Amino acid sequence: MIWPVEEIKQAVEINLKGFQIEVLPTVNSTNDELMRRAKSGREESILLLAIEQTAGKGRRGKVWHSKQGQSLTFSLGLHLAPVHWSGLSLVVGLAILKALDPLGNLAISLKWPNDLWVGPPSAAKKLGGILIESNVMNRAIQDETRYCVIGIGINIVAPQGVDLKRPGVGIKDLDPNTDAQKALLKIAPNVINYVQRFCRSGFFDFVEEYNSFDILRGELVLMSNGVSGRAQGVNQSGELVIFTDKGLVNVASDEVSLLGFEG
Repeated sequence: MIWPVEEIKQAVEINLKGFQIEVLPTVNSTNDELMRRAKSGREESILLLAIEQTAGKGRRGKVWHSKQGQSLTFSLGLHLAPVHWSGLSLVVGLAILKALDPLGNLAISLKWPNDLWVGPPSAAKKLGGILIESNVMNRAIQDETRYCVIGIGINIVAPQGVDLKRPGVGIKDLDPNTDAQKALLKIAPNVINYVQRFCRSGFFDFVEEYNSFDILRGELVLMSNGVSGRAQGVNQSGELVIFTDKGLVNVASDEVSLLGFEG
């Protein structure tokens, strides 16, 4: 299996000197591996790709199943110092969507705060997810730069033989001509480009674009803390805005489900 290492390096090297790409046959989790390295003092600007993850994870400890040939799983380790941190995962999701579906033909949507879905809200299937972690152990308090690990998982084919609350879908189901290598070449440079834009302007410049792909917007939702209402999109801080019987509520971090369906 040949990965587009040189093509990706050429696409990002102008603005990201010393960028590395490493491919591992198997690892428990690319995020965990980069976080281990960071905590030991290794904070390279890197794309770490795993052919197979044995213990991949999602948000709040959820398991991400990753078998050879079935999914694309990788993590980016980057030094970031944005003007504001809120909304980073939303920007990464938007970057992935625009990379895979630049013309809007594949019906990919964004599900706050870190998932990509395909299809109408009532029958949407999960395409991928994002998990962002950061290491500040080796940083002085006054230094606002953080080493961030951006974990990305995209289904290449629909997951089989796993217990999922919501059915999955693969990028090959949407575009038979796209494989893991082509998807990586599209996604990685675009994520880095969007993240660098985010560092300069924060989430403000992305609000309108994100809301145009927000699958929750206008839908009745239920938060894990019990708040329910109709989602109104996201605000300039990347918070989910919900119209409840008590007025507007802004949610910064929580689990959200479409009422009547599992999220």
